[in-house]
Formats: sequence, C-alpha cells, structure tokens
Amino acid sequence: MLTLLTFPGSFGAPSHSPYCVKAMCLLQMSGQEWQPEYLHDPRKMPLSRLPVLRAGTELIPDSASIQMYLENKGVDFNKGLSADQKAQSHALIQMCEAGLYNILVHDRWLVDESWEHTRAEFFKTIPWLIRGSLTRQLRKGVRAKMIAQGTAQFSEDERAARMMLDLNALSTKLGDQAFLFGAKPTAADAAIAPVLDMIINLPVKTGARELLKGWEGLPAYVARVRDAAYPKL
Repeated sequence: MLTLLTFPGSFGAPSHSPYCVKAMCLLQMSGQEWQPEYLHDPRKMPLSRLPVLRAGTELIPDSASIQMYLENKGVDFNKGLSADQKAQSHALIQMCEAGLYNILVHDRWLVDESWEHTRAEFFKTIPWLIRGSLTRQLRKGVRAKMIAQGTAQFSEDERAARMMLDLNALSTKLGDQAFLFGAKPTAADAAIAPVLDMIINLPVKTGARELLKGWEGLPAYVARVRDAAYPKL
C-alpha cells in the first residue's frame, strides 16, 4: 500500500497544505490503495517539505513528482483531453501555484488576525516554551520570501486586481461545466481546487476570502471537487 506523508488537517481541509491535498486527490483519482501518515516537521524529508509518497522503500517528494510517479504506473489524470486542453491545464495549474497560492500564504501568515489562528493550528505540537520564538522566526522568513516574490509588496487592492485576473481565467474556463475540463475531475482540479478551498476557509475575513466567496460559480465548483476527489479520512 502507498503511504502519503502529509501535514495534518486544519480549517476543514484534510491537510493544511494545498499541495498535500492535491496529492491526496491524485491518489483518490488514481484508484490506488493508500493511507496517510501525518507529520508536523518535514525537515528530515527529501527536499525538506511535504507531501512525500512512500512506495515500498522509495520516497517521492513534491506533488508534481507524485503525479508523474503515478502516471508512470499507468494512471491517466487527463484522460480524453486534447493536446491543446493539456496545455491549458498545465498553464492553469502554474497560474494557480504561482499566484493564488501566494495570496493564500500571504493572508495566512502576514495578516495579523489570521496569523493568530494559523500559529495556533499549525504549531500546536511545539512545546509552548519555544513556540513563540520559533514561530516568530518562521513568520519572519515567510515575510522575507513574500517580499522577494512580490506578493507582500503590493497593496490589498493591487493583490485583489491580480487575483481577479486569475479567478476570471478559471471561471471562464469552467463555464457551465462541472469541472475545469468536463464532467470528471482531472489533474487541474486536483491542483487548483484545494488552493481555492483554503482561501475560502481562511479563519478571518480578508479581501481575498471575500472576493472568492462572492465569485459566481467558483465556491460551488470547489464543493464539487471536494465531493468527487477529496479523501474521506
């Protein structure tokens, strides 16, 4: 049986990492037997992050590499898609993971009120004597990355304007379909819906959360992916 090494769940999601939930969805869609193993500290993992798939003695890190591993075993996450649609799928995934994901990280870690919930949920296993200093250091590192990447340099209005372009692209592609490329979930849905889901379920009201919650069609789309592809853990 395959084992997915993953962060535990939080805020209504089966993991607090959208990449871990993406890997869960891919495993569900693959039809393979698998089980989760929850970790809090990924530093000893390959690439020092999660998810990691354990297949026998092999460790496969990173959700994209996990997808490629399963595809090499014969799973087709884009069955029936044309070459043009596969290219669109790749572009939409990259858009989400380079754009909307950073909005999620920003609002979790750098919005003060939201950070209080994030710290309490993500780091509750850390002894309280060192929790404060450690989480301050981690937050400082995330802030530096968000500034270097650019998201934290923008005003909330500027972030919203960029987010609207991404949401418009997704809702235009979705149209009146159940999923991004038709009646069944594909790799794009496994990657994109968890990010949207976690923005919708941010623990406090932020501009990004309210923008997405009010975007016609996308919250219902996320609910459909939850029903069709999320694991019932």
